[in-house]
Amino acid sequence: MKRSTLVLAVVCTLTVHFTFAQTSGKQTQVKIQKTSMTREAEIKLGKEAATQIERETEVVKNAEIETWLNQIGQDLAKTPQANAYPYYFKLVNDDSINAFALPGGPMYVHTGLIKAAATEGEVAGVLAHEMSHVALRHGAAQMGKQQTWGTLFGVLGAAAGAIGSQNGQCGMLCQAGQIGAGIGGMAVLTKFSRGFEQDADLNGARMMAASGYNPMDMSRFFDKLAAQSGAASKSSGLEQWLSSHPASGNRSQYVAQDIRFYPKRDYTTSTGNFTRVKQAVASLAPPKLKPAALLTAKAGTSPRTNLPAGFKDMQAAGFSIAYPSNWQAGQANQGGGSLYLIPQGGATQTQNGGLELLVGGMIDYYRPETGAATLEATTNELIRGLEKGDANLRAERPSRLDIGGKAALLTKITTKTSLTREPEQTVFLYTVVRNEMLWNLVFATPPSRSAELSSVFRQMLQTVQFPD
Repeated sequence: MKRSTLVLAVVCTLTVHFTFAQTSGKQTQVKIQKTSMTREAEIKLGKEAATQIERETEVVKNAEIETWLNQIGQDLAKTPQANAYPYYFKLVNDDSINAFALPGGPMYVHTGLIKAAATEGEVAGVLAHEMSHVALRHGAAQMGKQQTWGTLFGVLGAAAGAIGSQNGQCGMLCQAGQIGAGIGGMAVLTKFSRGFEQDADLNGARMMAASGYNPMDMSRFFDKLAAQSGAASKSSGLEQWLSSHPASGNRSQYVAQDIRFYPKRDYTTSTGNFTRVKQAVASLAPPKLKPAALLTAKAGTSPRTNLPAGFKDMQAAGFSIAYPSNWQAGQANQGGGSLYLIPQGGATQTQNGGLELLVGGMIDYYRPETGAATLEATTNELIRGLEKGDANLRAERPSRLDIGGKAALLTKITTKTSLTREPEQTVFLYTVVRNEMLWNLVFATPPSRSAELSSVFRQMLQTVQFPD
């Protein structure tokens, strides 16, 4: 790994103590955090995390809104307080009040925050605060406390060895296991202590002032949200915002004290487009769920109590299923992909870098070419697509059944794998309409193991549950 090219101008420690020394004529020092992670590794981490974020959320594609958001963000990024990271800014179609910047600079703002803001300055204040977590290396410092990416995200049950390793290297599913639990896992990178929050407030206020925005807009917005806590009329998602932005005292008070040390200037910066952008945000269609979000393991769940003996639980956002405790679960690459539930040697890497299922289960979602999914038509569409890509594939007529209390189809398929000793494969394709898409569960086995695995597949199928 290359050495960091960033030379820090201050001596740093992981713990920041605040003395509120402004009242004695001394401005509070804001410290860049000391961490063993290099700047290059920090930027790489942020890019990988951003890939997962965008698999799970709907990023708004609207030129006017994107231009406006990046104009504000890039003006802030030019200030010394931004620490010269390669920031970029995207809007997520989500009505919860939230915004977060990932290590290295990717930043995401929820539409709910734009709706809750009264002025452009309040939005700029949130951007400056979140950018300050990056500039002060808060996410990198917290990452440095973790031993591996896997322990950071603690996913699925890292699928080490399910595919196997070479020369001591982690196998594909092991790598996928280490990448993790998507947005739920991002909490480690985006939820900070009160000390870090206050540092971000002070650095963000200074960033705003340097860019020409009124720094009090940031503290007033945060204080306004805190005052709404517990109110029956509070905005959607406020609890989430407050939990990830713990109160660090009277923000308006300590920011106002800090402003006494700023150079005198008028705060007049504005794009002049806030009202029009806010109207455009309000007119956006509701977000569409993405398959990656539904395949993501839910954090903080307790295993169900009615599982078969020797099984462990996998509770995703869109479904729950249990599988044998000596199997592994994981996704095929760092960006996510199908969820594999496989025994040792249950999958192999293909020549083009993909993953071939040999034995075990696989779950994914299929979005139809047009409109919302219907059980029969979309299942047929899915099978036709499989046939086009596999000349050996033969599908029988589907039969009806229930899975998790929902109408389903079972299609038995025969095909061939890349194994030379026993290329024949039997596949059981189960399909259910969920979230306007086709949830599909595949069980695969060579004929020689069909008797052994049929009861396992049946038990796994009986554990499937959907949230509604």
